[in-house]
Amino acid sequence: MVYLFGFIGLILGFGAGLGVINVFLHNYSRKQLQTDKGLWWTYGLAVWVFAGLGCWLGLFIFDRYF
Repeated sequence: MVYLFGFIGLILGFGAGLGVINVFLHNYSRKQLQTDKGLWWTYGLAVWVFAGLGCWLGLFIFDRYF
């Protein structure tokens, strides 16, 4: 059961991270997004940080309430 909470938190956090970077990256052209490696590292890492936080939150909720 704990794995389910962690996995769901990871997926929801990943989705939230993609939503957040979508807002920040909407001013960049497709060519800039494909060629600028600085953007890859910055925003790619941000998505994984959100995913990690989502996983942590799922595990925290499991530990706290179940």
